Amino acid sequence: MKNLVFAFTLLATASATPTETSASVAQVAEAPGSQERHAEALLARLREQHGLPALAAVVVSSNVTLDLAVTGLRRQGKPERIEPADRFHLGSMGKAITATVIARLVEEGKLSWTTRPVDLFPELASAVHPGYRDITIEQLLRHDAGTPPYDSTTEIRGAGARAGSGSPRDQRRAFSIWLLQQRPHVTPGTRPEYSNAGYPVAAAMAEAATGETWESLVESRLARPLGINLTYGLPARGDSAQPWGHKPKSAFLGLAISPNAVELQAPKDGWALGVIFEPAGDYSLSLADYAKFLQMHLAGLAGRDGLLKASSIQRLHAGPGEYAMGWFLREFDGTAAHWHTGSIDTFFSRVIMLPERDIAVAVLTNAGSETASTASREAAMELLRLYGPPAAR
Repeated sequence: MKNLVFAFTLLATASATPTETSASVAQVAEAPGSQERHAEALLARLREQHGLPALAAVVVSSNVTLDLAVTGLRRQGKPERIEPADRFHLGSMGKAITATVIARLVEEGKLSWTTRPVDLFPELASAVHPGYRDITIEQLLRHDAGTPPYDSTTEIRGAGARAGSGSPRDQRRAFSIWLLQQRPHVTPGTRPEYSNAGYPVAAAMAEAATGETWESLVESRLARPLGINLTYGLPARGDSAQPWGHKPKSAFLGLAISPNAVELQAPKDGWALGVIFEPAGDYSLSLADYAKFLQMHLAGLAGRDGLLKASSIQRLHAGPGEYAMGWFLREFDGTAAHWHTGSIDTFFSRVIMLPERDIAVAVLTNAGSETASTASREAAMELLRLYGPPAAR
């Protein structure tokens, strides 16, 4: 199992059963009536073509949901249909959630963008590795602090062994203190390199600065004021009626298996990302709730204050280079694109935001196969073409 929460390629690359169906909710602003069910038809076609259990998408501008559609099943081979209010696992798309909570704490004066781990963890005063002494919380969120990737099951479980068995807050702190005594993966500030480990350290810093748990900070600084229901871990772990994840089907006795083939993964099968790496991407949300989060960011990028000041949103999305805080930056179709993907091998998610055209598209599925990545890419490209052509926005 590789690249658990953490696939990040913008344009990278079992048949439907009779009980599978689709549902769509659309609030289309200044769009032809034929567009209203376009996402539903597109998703149904791609889901069947790529053999996915379910496929879902939402398209938003900063002030309206342009389209929201879901199609397929909560569990492959079972009759329960996916519903628009169901939750999907965001994977590393959740890094933007973590960065947003940190930005709120900066606005409150609890942290600054230049706060260092050594400023908050007395244990590191004489023990921190010299390479990490001057790293800042902003560098951690920008993948510029030199922390290692932590992109495999082995590394994730190894982190838990380093952190002991205390409370989630204690584990994140213990892991952070241990990590910052090791040699940096790369020299901080010289070459950004994608790292999941930086986000638990940033969250542990927030806990130390406020005296609150990370879960409480997310609820009080983001979820409650934004009016969203955010949960941790796989959607069905605490509610079996929610969508289950599906992983690529393993070969059996050397026989070839279709690349589209997936198999159900029980939500309580013993594997979990764990509390240490929650801030790196272990959030689950409904499409409508994620739409609110995207709209907040689009509005800030357009210069409008909201839950965060516009200047804070703009800092989260700023370069230099391709790494922002919780986002990647690239040109797409002649305009700036802010994007991310996420996967834990049983769910896959993709978001693309075009701020200059005031549009964002998110596509999510409850399968972690390569075909899930392909289907989400094709859906996102088509929805951007439909709702966000250069002349239209």
